[in-house]
Amino acid sequence: MNPFSLGLLFAAATTFALALWVFLLRSNQRMHYIFILYLLSVGFWAAFSAVQTFSPDPSTVLMAARLMHWGAIFISVFFLHFLYYLTGKIAKAVVVVCYVVAFLLLVLNHTNLFVAGIRPLHPFHYFMTAGPLYPLYIVFFLISWSYAVVHLFSEMRKSTGKKRRQLQFLFAGSLIGYVGGSGAFLPVYDLNFPIIYPYGSFAIAITVSVMTYDIVRHGLMDIEVIIKKAIVFTFLFGAVFGAFVGIMMLTQELLAGGRLVGLALSSVIIILTVRPLENFLVNATDKFLFQKKYNPAELIRAFSKSVLTELDLNQITKSTIEKLTEILRVKTCAILIPGKEGNQFVIKDSEGIENKKIVYDKESPLVIRLNEGGGFILASSDKSLPETLSSDLAKINANVVLAITVHTQMIGMLSLGNKKSDKEYTKEDVDILLVLSDALGVAITNALAFENVRQKEKLVTIGTLTAGVKHDISTPINKMSTAIQAFLLDKEDGRHKKLPSEEILSEAYGLLTRAEMTFEKVVAISAKFADMASPNRKLEKESVNVPEMIDKALGVLDYEMEIKGIQVLKEIETGLPTLSCDKDYMQQILFNILRNAVHAVEEAKRPKELARIAVKVYQKTGNVCVAIEDTGTGIPADNLDKIFEAYYTTKPEGIGTGLGLAIVKELVERSNGTIRVESSLGKGTTFILEFKPRLP
Repeated sequence: MNPFSLGLLFAAATTFALALWVFLLRSNQRMHYIFILYLLSVGFWAAFSAVQTFSPDPSTVLMAARLMHWGAIFISVFFLHFLYYLTGKIAKAVVVVCYVVAFLLLVLNHTNLFVAGIRPLHPFHYFMTAGPLYPLYIVFFLISWSYAVVHLFSEMRKSTGKKRRQLQFLFAGSLIGYVGGSGAFLPVYDLNFPIIYPYGSFAIAITVSVMTYDIVRHGLMDIEVIIKKAIVFTFLFGAVFGAFVGIMMLTQELLAGGRLVGLALSSVIIILTVRPLENFLVNATDKFLFQKKYNPAELIRAFSKSVLTELDLNQITKSTIEKLTEILRVKTCAILIPGKEGNQFVIKDSEGIENKKIVYDKESPLVIRLNEGGGFILASSDKSLPETLSSDLAKINANVVLAITVHTQMIGMLSLGNKKSDKEYTKEDVDILLVLSDALGVAITNALAFENVRQKEKLVTIGTLTAGVKHDISTPINKMSTAIQAFLLDKEDGRHKKLPSEEILSEAYGLLTRAEMTFEKVVAISAKFADMASPNRKLEKESVNVPEMIDKALGVLDYEMEIKGIQVLKEIETGLPTLSCDKDYMQQILFNILRNAVHAVEEAKRPKELARIAVKVYQKTGNVCVAIEDTGTGIPADNLDKIFEAYYTTKPEGIGTGLGLAIVKELVERSNGTIRVESSLGKGTTFILEFKPRLP
C-alpha cells in the first residue's frame, strides 16, 4: 500500500474519532452539529479516496471515486458554515450560495461530465479520470476554502485573549489541511509534486490533531462539561450495577424465590439512592476536578482595567463579554442596549447566542420585571416565574439578567447563562454582578457622551466646510451662467441668424461640454462635503491612505486659508503603507490639528511670507508619521502637558470647549497611534503623529 493511501486511511480514522467525540459533547448549539458534519465529510472523502487508491476492482474504484465526492464537495461548505456560527461575521447569503453550488455539483458528480471514468495509474491499480466540468469543482473548492481561511485569519487578528488562542490553532490546523488536502487534486491530472504528493494526505490527520488540541487545551467545544458528565455517568452506572448484582446474588443465596425478591429490593434501593448518589458525584467532581473558583477581586480588577477606562462602546461591550465568559465560565453572555428608535433593547455583543437579532420592547415581561423587581432576575432561584417571562429568558438562554442603570434609568441589560460547571449562582455571585452592572452603566454612559461630544466637534468641520463649499461652487457656476446668458443674448439679438447652423451647433456643443465639466466639479465638491459631514455610522476599519486624508482635510480649509493668506507646504514620501483604521477617525484627527494650526497662525499675525503650515508625511521604522508644523504663537512650556486634557483651553470663554485635542488624542489611540507636541513660544508648534500600518 502506497503512502498516499496510508495517509488517507489514517486521516479517515482520526477524523471519524474526533467527530464521535464532538458528538458526545451533547451540545444543543448548531455550530457543534455543523462541525460534526464537516468532520464526517472529511472522513467520508478520505475513506473512499483510500478505497479508490488500493482497490484492484475497476467497478469498485469507479463507485469509490463518485462516493468520495459526496464528502469532498461539502468539506469547504461545512467549514464555512461552521465559521458562520463561530465568528458571526460571514454573510448568510455566502453560505447559502455555497450550498446551492455544492448540491449542483453533487448532481453532476453522477454524470460523465464530472467523473468521466477510471484509468490505470501508477502506483495505484486504477484512478478516476476527470470529466470536462470537473475543473469547476476545483475552482469552487479553492475559492470557498480560501475565503474561509482568509476570513478566519482576519478574525484571529482582531480577537484577543482566549478567543484569539482558539482561532490561532483553528487557523493553523485548517491551513495545514488546506495545503495537504489540495494535493489530492494532483493525481487526477497526473501531476506530481514530491513535497505535497504523496505525503500531503497525512496533513489532514495533523489538522485533526491540532483541532483536538484546540478543543482540549483552549475549550473550543467546552470539553470540561463532557469530561465531568462522563465521570459522573461512569461512577453512577458502576454503583447502580454493583448494587443490583450484589443484592441479586445475596437474596438468591439466602432467600427462597430470591430472584424476584432481589429484583424488587434492588429496584427500591436504586430508586431511593440514585438521585442522592448523583448529586454526591456531581459535587465531588466539581470539588476535586473542577474546583477552579473565580476570585471576585480578580473579576473586578480585570473589569476595571479593560472596561472602565475605555471610551469606545464597541470595545466596552466586547471586553465585558470576554472577561465575564472567561472568569465566570458561563455558557452564554450578552449585553443589550436601546436600538436606534429607543423603544427596544437589541443585542450589542454576545457569546454563545446564535440569534443575534433578538429584541425586547419596553413592554416585554423581561423589561417590566427588571424595572420593577429590584434590577435583576435569577431564574434558578425563582420557580414561580410567569411563563411569558421564562419565554423571554429562554430566547437568550439566560439564567441571570441584570438591569444596567444610570441614575435609576435602565440603559441596558446584562444576561448570563448557566455556568459550565452546572453550579448554581450564589448570593455572592449576584452581589458582584450588581456592582459590575452599575459600573458598566457608567462606562456605557461615558462612551455615549464622548461620541456625542465628538459629533458636536464635527459640526465645526461642517461650518468651516460650508463656507468653502459655497465659495468653491459659486465660482464655476457663475462662469457657466455667464456663458449661457451670452449664448442666449446672441440668439435674442439675431446674431445666430447670420451664422451657419454648423457653427451655432458647434458653439452649443462647446457650451454643453463646459456645462458637463462644471457639473462634475460641483459633484466632486459636494462629495467632499458629504464625506466630511456624513452622519454617525457604524465605525469600521478599512484601508486608509494618509496623504489622501490630508488632501481632503486641507481641501476643507482651502477657502479659510486663502482669505487669511496662509501658505501650505507639503513634503510627502512615496511608497507609504496604508493604515488599517476608521476613515472617519482619521479625517477628524487631521482636520482638528490643521484647523488649530490655521487659528494659531492667524492669531500670531505673521506677515504673508511667514504665515505658513508645513505638513510632512514619512515612514519611520515601518510606521507612518505625520508632522504638522505651524508658525503660530506657540505654547508655553508649562502648558504642554495639559493641552490633551479634557476641558483645558486658552481661548476666551464661549470660543473653545477644550475638548478638541482631548478627542484627537483618544481617536489617535483608537487608531493604534501616538501623538506628541513640540512647541517654542512665539515661534510655532509641531504635532507629530505616528501610526502602525496594521492594527493587531
